[in-house]
Amino acid sequence: MNAGAGADPRADGAARPGGPTVDIPGTVPDSAADDAAPHAVAAVDLGATSGRVMLGVVARGRIELVPAHRFENRLETREEHLSWDLDALWAEIQQGLAAAQDLALLRGLPGLSSIGVDSWAVDYALVGPAASEAPTSPEASRIGEVIAYRDTRTDGAAERFSEQVSAARQFALTGTAQQPFNTLYQLLVDERLAALPAGSTALLVPDAIGHLLTGRRRTELTNASTTGMLAAGEAAWSSEVLVAAGVDEALFAPFITPGEVLGTVRSELAARLGIGEVPVIAVGSHDTASAVLAVPAAPSPGPVAFISSGTWSLIGLELPAPVTTEAAHEAGFTNEGGVDGTTRFLKNVSGMWLVSESIRQWEEDGEHVDLDALLAAAADAPGNRFRIDPTDPQFLTPGRMADRVQEAARPLGADEHPRTPAELVRCLLESLAETYRDEMQAACRLARVDLPERLHVVGGGSRNALLNQLTADALGIEVVAGPMEATALGNVAIQSRALGAVPHEPGAIRALVRESVELTTFTPSTRPQPVS
Repeated sequence: MNAGAGADPRADGAARPGGPTVDIPGTVPDSAADDAAPHAVAAVDLGATSGRVMLGVVARGRIELVPAHRFENRLETREEHLSWDLDALWAEIQQGLAAAQDLALLRGLPGLSSIGVDSWAVDYALVGPAASEAPTSPEASRIGEVIAYRDTRTDGAAERFSEQVSAARQFALTGTAQQPFNTLYQLLVDERLAALPAGSTALLVPDAIGHLLTGRRRTELTNASTTGMLAAGEAAWSSEVLVAAGVDEALFAPFITPGEVLGTVRSELAARLGIGEVPVIAVGSHDTASAVLAVPAAPSPGPVAFISSGTWSLIGLELPAPVTTEAAHEAGFTNEGGVDGTTRFLKNVSGMWLVSESIRQWEEDGEHVDLDALLAAAADAPGNRFRIDPTDPQFLTPGRMADRVQEAARPLGADEHPRTPAELVRCLLESLAETYRDEMQAACRLARVDLPERLHVVGGGSRNALLNQLTADALGIEVVAGPMEATALGNVAIQSRALGAVPHEPGAIRALVRESVELTTFTPSTRPQPVS
């Protein structure tokens, strides 16, 4: 069984391990889902630079997303570590939930029917003993700060741990690529663990928010699959990894799967926010799990190929089981749990980070840059003149990115370097498209499947028409772009299925997404380039 949300892929209402069984107001049988009354849910979607609370209105077989509240998420140095301000995030989330409730009432709906939370992966909060499971604020039970994955405390931790359990063995056990920021390595160097009171818990960020909402502690499986500690294909921690790391399994809360009810909003909080004691439903709490759930793919015999495109690009295949071969490990791929027993077999590569950082340099130098105009100029610029390797570690850090790209650009003809912003962006996008081609072909080879007929691009990068066309040309297959708001759509959709507004049939959520969004298809205009 897959390590992701499909630890129990049944969705028949039977009790499942990992969470309480709660009757959900308004639940209807699948046969009545199409005729269900409109309802509204709140999707809390936290990113590494910003967050938002979206109102999702589900009616007549469609989802409408309405922004309720957007806010910044900034890293700060606290207690000598780069940390997230969870107190500020919690305050913003509460404001957003109240705003979502008001929006629902303005639309003539009875208010929110449920709440779901997703965020970035791997980071966690330490929460004290459950003497009182009804904290009024993060400070009431949290121990210390939520230290960020970008903090330097894990430098060298992966290498040290590999002396106890080799990197190859770790991958065979967990299917997880050894990234320096994995939760496993964060726990290895977390000096607070030695003094934790008995009964304390480590909660990944969405689970920590769920705890604040309901007072209940659970570990959602799609996010647990990113930690480097979950056994590949199972809803269980790898005992070999935990023992070698000296981490007690009792540190973690019981598992919960997407679609299960975590609990109901605490009465005091519900009264204060005016939202009612509605259920909090576990979604694909790793934001990529929710985003890939909302890939609008039609049913097909082969795997779904996707890119979740933004600052970074997560490119891969949705598969029924993990790929844990040594070849997959050596190629740098990872396996992440998805909703309904799926596995996301993917590679994390550079995305629009290279372009946005180049723009930042130009603007710091006093130039005004309009992104749409720049992309249009790049589309008009002659192609196939320069290339870089977007996976080169020199491009990981911020600062003077355009200068570094210009210096690293390899000429394909007589020109020495890109001279204009349009030429540089053309170089970046062509290089990214070829990287996407190489990684998708590698994923198919490692998974022993044929290249799918189309590639779905979701997230902010789905709006980049030039990159999408270049990707279609490089791969020689259709590229379907959209939806941009895939993560929020997936969050809303799994809540709606739990509420009975979406059938539990395979493909029903993706059919709902296809009816809810406009998609753009890019067909290859050139023959695919041979792999170098």
